[in-house]
Amino acid sequence: MEGKLKDGFIADLKSRCSITQIASKYLELTKRGRTFWARCPFHYEKTPSFSIDEYEGYYHCFGCGESGDVISFIKKMEGLSFMEAIEYLSKMVGMEVQFESQADMATIAKQNKQKKQVLKALYDVKELYKQQLYEKTAIKAQQYIKDRKMNKTSLDNFEIGYSPNFKFIYNKLKTLGYEDETLLNAGIISESKGSYYDAIAERLVFPIYNTYGEVIGFSGRILDSTLDVAKYKNTRQTIVFDKSKAIFGLKQVVDAKRVQRFDYLILAEGQIDVIMLHQFGFRNAVATQGTALTEQHASILKKVCDTIYVCYDGDSAGQKATYRALDILQNANLKVRIINIPNGQDPDEFLKKFGAEEFQKLIDNAEEVLDYKLRTLAQNSNMSSNESRLEFLKKAIELIKNLPTLAEADVYVAPIAKYANVANNVVRESLVNSMSSLNTKKTKVVDSSINEQNFRDAYQKADKIILASLLHKKPYIIDNDNLSFVNTNYQRLYTLMKSKKENGVEFKISDLYDIFNFEEDKDIAELVNYKFLNDEDKDKLEYLNSLNVNKIRSLEIEIKDLETLYKNATDLSKKTELLNKIGNLSKELAQIKFTF
Repeated sequence: MEGKLKDGFIADLKSRCSITQIASKYLELTKRGRTFWARCPFHYEKTPSFSIDEYEGYYHCFGCGESGDVISFIKKMEGLSFMEAIEYLSKMVGMEVQFESQADMATIAKQNKQKKQVLKALYDVKELYKQQLYEKTAIKAQQYIKDRKMNKTSLDNFEIGYSPNFKFIYNKLKTLGYEDETLLNAGIISESKGSYYDAIAERLVFPIYNTYGEVIGFSGRILDSTLDVAKYKNTRQTIVFDKSKAIFGLKQVVDAKRVQRFDYLILAEGQIDVIMLHQFGFRNAVATQGTALTEQHASILKKVCDTIYVCYDGDSAGQKATYRALDILQNANLKVRIINIPNGQDPDEFLKKFGAEEFQKLIDNAEEVLDYKLRTLAQNSNMSSNESRLEFLKKAIELIKNLPTLAEADVYVAPIAKYANVANNVVRESLVNSMSSLNTKKTKVVDSSINEQNFRDAYQKADKIILASLLHKKPYIIDNDNLSFVNTNYQRLYTLMKSKKENGVEFKISDLYDIFNFEEDKDIAELVNYKFLNDEDKDKLEYLNSLNVNKIRSLEIEIKDLETLYKNATDLSKKTELLNKIGNLSKELAQIKFTF
């Protein structure tokens, strides 16, 4: 869905969405005062620390720090993008998504009509494939399922089907009234010289879903190993299906997440691996859809969970794929660990041979990224050659020198030395030299004035107290239109609150989530989650003193500006006027008193 949303649409949508009613579909809520409480859905906890303020329209977890409005909640719970969450909530409350221009609305309406036709066709195809799996003609598929030890629960959960031949699905869909254009748009049917045929004929079929649980495409697994064709084949890219974004098992994970909390996702390579992981109780497993991991995949995974355990095949190809995936995942700010499967096995093989308990041990012993990279770097280096050992040491130091502190980097000195068969001090000396060189520029720009830094910290803290008090509508706040803030986000927030007040509109905390990006604007997130002293007298005292600090900074800036004008002035009368202003402001500055 594209196009600019109509002004006021989001506010209207949110006014119709009760955050507590929507959250109650996922959580068991308990009301205390005007606040609802639950166990946080975003991290494991025994005692409820997840709070929802229905009036202000936002949630906050005092355990993990997550906060947001009703749109943020649906985004995280369902793994949706912003626009997908808007569409999801609009459907929930019976609203049409409204766009700025009629052209946008007409284009979207046309796209939506085409999507509905395609999605309906894909659903019907999925149902037909499922039925075919249990026919006598599906003996090869049934034998394959038996050989792979997939149980009935897995077949039902993943809605696995079978395509018996090249003509069955096309002929069946035509009897249901589908146009050739719709079937081609859906990617189900291919065309050659005017003849239409099933794009994934004579294969075991795995439906691929989007985060709404809608079928968007299929992947077919060949059953005749003697054929010289690709083992797996996906339906082509369409208006609803893009391989670079599709994730197999995502629907099942989102479904499972409604009843089971996941601290991490397991990222496997293949569909059978995902199915067997779920079958053995690991219902948090997913895989990319027939392509290498992309930035889009990482972005989608992050919406579901912020920790990924990579579990690719243990063979050399799987290990190369793992190495490539790590940077993509980390660049998306995901926490990453690696599950190492011994003897070149894949998850499916290991589970069938050793069971869930042993696989859980592999998870418990999952490797951190730097440990994994150093180990694989060592394995791929010829340590019997001095030249190769030096190259290994150089690459190993490059991997760890960017860690925040020498203490953190020093943890890796011993393993690097062991891999290269050199003394620890050899590695440490090289590391120290590299980190010293790296930090030289940083050291040069450090402000030598501790007092100046202290003042900056005091101003920042005062601004935070003032805005948090205003935002949370504390009873002791004083009307003051003369405040100013150096932090641009703070000034923007203050201006917005003033504007709302002047127009007689109440400003609610949930409004912030439409204006700021909370992943980037951490300073605003801190205001929403600000921890007051829980003593109103002390909080009031902090607020009043903070107003004085804010005023001091404003006066100091004004005096400094006037001093600059004074130095540059040539007219005597102007100099006198400026000097009088500086004197008056200095007196005002001296009269400011703090309460303790």
